[in-house]
Amino acid sequence: MSELTKLSDSRADLRARLLATVCSAGLFAATCASTPGMASSEDRPTVWVELGGGFAQQQDDQQAYLPPFVLGSPPAPFVAQSPAIVEKNTPYSWDSDAKISFEPEGSDWVFSAAIRYGRNIADRSLTQRTAQQYVGPYRRSGYFAYQNVTAKNIESHMLLDFKTGKDVGLGMFGDDGESVVSLGLRYAQFDSRSSAGIQYQPTNDLATVHRFFGTFTDARKFVGLGPSLSWDASAGLIGNPQAGIVSLDWGMNGAILFGRQRTSGHHQTREMSVLVVAGNQYVHPTPIYITSGAPARSKQVTVPNLGGFAGVSWRYPNAKVSMGYRADFFFGAMDGGIDAAKKENVGFYGPFASVSVGIGG
Repeated sequence: MSELTKLSDSRADLRARLLATVCSAGLFAATCASTPGMASSEDRPTVWVELGGGFAQQQDDQQAYLPPFVLGSPPAPFVAQSPAIVEKNTPYSWDSDAKISFEPEGSDWVFSAAIRYGRNIADRSLTQRTAQQYVGPYRRSGYFAYQNVTAKNIESHMLLDFKTGKDVGLGMFGDDGESVVSLGLRYAQFDSRSSAGIQYQPTNDLATVHRFFGTFTDARKFVGLGPSLSWDASAGLIGNPQAGIVSLDWGMNGAILFGRQRTSGHHQTREMSVLVVAGNQYVHPTPIYITSGAPARSKQVTVPNLGGFAGVSWRYPNAKVSMGYRADFFFGAMDGGIDAAKKENVGFYGPFASVSVGIGG
């Protein structure tokens, strides 16, 4: 028995764009921070532009397409890997972020708009077959028992945040600290498209054998909007405002999203009878059976969202470089079922980095 597994994910372009964006922004921020005559701690910028990105591991447990003919027990001797492994989404993505904030001069208010976007593609195939040939009375037969699986998944997610916040720290984290409580609106959109094909022939002889085929396509989506509440805090560790400060940053966020889940797809299973005579294959003109399913569904849902982050920043009067770890979880956001509805959580968690540049003031 021999097994060949081919895995190919197209993420190189996204990684390159993300790296180029962060590096370019970091160089610009460093240049601004070291230029004489820029803003001081008393002349704080009123507009901040932030660019960044992160490596996000994903929680996505949508149901795999497993037709009845692959669920036999015990499995065929040549089956070393389940089709469910091939059909899984890529477990991570590279996300891009952008944010703009307005801090009126002489005020503790902060107004901001932010976007986060990520996309990944998983394109996989699996071939498993017996290495045994049948030697009959007429000729050697190369008729193998086999399993061929192909699967493709495309996932994307986008988050939009509009916030109005106020620094309520009142000096609790020192002169260089902040404690901003914000109210706002959060918009979330999750898209997932999947397809799979399975060819399965469990017998290897010179008699009538059975060949099974399964095909599956599915599109899932969630769109939601709702109020959000967040707390972002920062405490200076070392340094001074003129030369730069290293600070500890942390925050928490929550939202209630009101939206709609949608799923639409189709799957079909069929069996063909194959007659083998002297090594030649003859397929009957009509299949033994054909079954299909996966009805479309649409439902209004309420999705709780919780998240948070922790990290460190190098802060200058008109620039900031940050890195840390963040997480965002959306409970029951997607319908991950095939023939019946099945609530699935969506989550993103992993390291991030960003560069901010101050303008005006």
